[in-house]
Amino acid sequence: MSESAATTANQLPEFVDLAFARRLEMAETILPECVEALCRFSPAQPIAHEQVADGVAFYGGPDYPSNQMVGMGLYGEVTSEDMDRVETFFRSRGVSSTIVVSPLADMSLLRLLGQRGYGVAEFNSVLTRKIKAEEPFPPPADIAIERVTPETVSPWMHAIAEGFAQNIPVAEEVFGAFASLPGDLSFLARIEDMVVGGCGGRIIPEARIAALFGTATLPAFRNRGVQSALIERRLHEAVLAGCEYAVVSTQPASGSQRNMERRGFRLAYTKLVMMREWPELAHPVDGADNGH
Repeated sequence: MSESAATTANQLPEFVDLAFARRLEMAETILPECVEALCRFSPAQPIAHEQVADGVAFYGGPDYPSNQMVGMGLYGEVTSEDMDRVETFFRSRGVSSTIVVSPLADMSLLRLLGQRGYGVAEFNSVLTRKIKAEEPFPPPADIAIERVTPETVSPWMHAIAEGFAQNIPVAEEVFGAFASLPGDLSFLARIEDMVVGGCGGRIIPEARIAALFGTATLPAFRNRGVQSALIERRLHEAVLAGCEYAVVSTQPASGSQRNMERRGFRLAYTKLVMMREWPELAHPVDGADNGH
C-alpha cells in the first residue's frame, strides 16, 4: 500500500460490522443495573423490562417517551414466539409495540414486522466518534459546567425540559432518572449563576462506549457555546473512563445532528423505529359514538 493510500485508510471512519453495531445499540438498551436505578428513583412507576431474543423491552410508565424494544435481531434469528412475547409485554401495559430496528438486524425480524402490520414511526441517525487519547476540557470563560447533584437535579431537569419543549414536550421527571443511572454523565451549565442547559449520558464499560443524550439549552442562551461545552466535558470524562467511542442518536438532518458532526461525529447508520398500534388504544373519531 502506498503512503497516500495508507493515510487515506487511516482517515476512514470505523467500519460498522455486526459486532460494532451490537456495541453501539447498548447505548439505548436499558440493562438490568439501569432498571434497578430507575426503580429506586421512581418507585411509584410501574417500571418493567423483559429480555427477548437477546434484546431488551422496556416500559417506564404510560407517558414514558421510550417504551421500546432495543437490540432485537442483532444476535440471530427472531421467531414468531419472540414477537408474541414482545407484543404481549407492551399490549398488556396499554402501549403500542415499538421496536427499534438496526440495519444489521437479522432479516427474520423485518419479515415478521411486515407480516404483523408494523409501520415506520421514525428514523434515527446513529452517530459515532472515536475518542482521542486526550480530550481536553478548557472551561469556557463565562460558562460553568458542573456535575448534577441531588441539590441541583431539579433546576437541571427544568432546563432540559424547557430546552426540548419546542420540539419534544417531555415531563421534567423523565430526565431526572438519567442522573440515577450507573456511570452517568449528567452535567448542567450555568451562566451568571443561572442554570441554562444540561445533558445526560452514560459510560458503558463493557462496550467501552460513552452514550450521550438529553442535551438541551434554554432558547435565550443558545449560540453561546453551552452545547459545545457540555459535549466536551462528557468526552473528557469518557477518556478518563477508558472509552473508545462516543455514540449519540439524533433525528436525521436535525440541528442536533449538525452540531454533533461539527464536533467530529459521523453517521454510522440510520435505524428504524417500527410501531404496531392496538385497536383498543385507538382514539374515537370526532362525531363517533362515545357511549354517551
